[in-house]
Amino acid sequence: MAAQWLRVKLPSLSNHKHQDQVKATLERFAFPIIGKLPIDSIGRAQLVEAVRAAQTGGRVETAHRVAGRITAVLNFAQDAGLIEHHGAAGLTRVLIPRAIKRPMASLPPNEAGALLQAIDTYGEPITRLGLRLLALTFVRAGELRGMRWDELKEGGALWVVPAERMKLRLPHVVPLSRQARAILSELRQITGDAALVFNSLQRPGHPVSENTFLFALYRLGYRGRMTAHGFRALASTVLNEQSGFAQDVIERQLAHKETDAVRAAYNRAQYLTQRRELMQWWADWLDSQSAPASPIRAIG
Repeated sequence: MAAQWLRVKLPSLSNHKHQDQVKATLERFAFPIIGKLPIDSIGRAQLVEAVRAAQTGGRVETAHRVAGRITAVLNFAQDAGLIEHHGAAGLTRVLIPRAIKRPMASLPPNEAGALLQAIDTYGEPITRLGLRLLALTFVRAGELRGMRWDELKEGGALWVVPAERMKLRLPHVVPLSRQARAILSELRQITGDAALVFNSLQRPGHPVSENTFLFALYRLGYRGRMTAHGFRALASTVLNEQSGFAQDVIERQLAHKETDAVRAAYNRAQYLTQRRELMQWWADWLDSQSAPASPIRAIG
């Protein structure tokens, strides 16, 4: 039954690594204990034994995933009419609770200006410009690291991130503000002969390492206060609270998951004009934060 469920389930998963993980967890943790038992003879005690064994050694997250996958296989058997009921309901309650995931560190909007000024002092130019572009585009760090010159369209006014680099495995369009295009012009002087915008100087032909931007923020004194992903949270907060743009427009630009499939298919083609305006508004807002304050003129 697990093999039949996997044939249905695996094609729906976004990448081969995830597919391998789903299959491997069943093979390693479920099959040795319940794999050879008739599907209608597996009792609650055996299910509990399997998931608790998976938890051994502190593998709490793994055990919760095993419980979910065992339950899915038994639900599949139930839907196929092979069993009328099973004992996997609420199986995770016998496990240690999952750790609560804390949101990625992100600065409040009133500290954005100081951060941008600090970034401008960073000595290594590719990293400095990358952090600035990350702030301006608020894409995920992996999407930016893999950016290629041939992904720029409309004379550099539009960046199309291919589906394979997106979390939701759907292409994503990023309108580029004047400020973003200026940064790319600087980067072209450094890496323009390579295919990758953020071509590694240490390993040509490869993007800069995945921790490049995070470690740069650490060096600037923002450890525990700001992450590369934090620019997304900052943009979301400011755009929703201050910009006046519709939430749908903001969500499309953040490339967040749309829960309604029909709405998602429709909206992905929408709002490009508004998104161009949004990205320019955001770039201008960042400039307004990082500009030095005007001196106070004495009266008298």
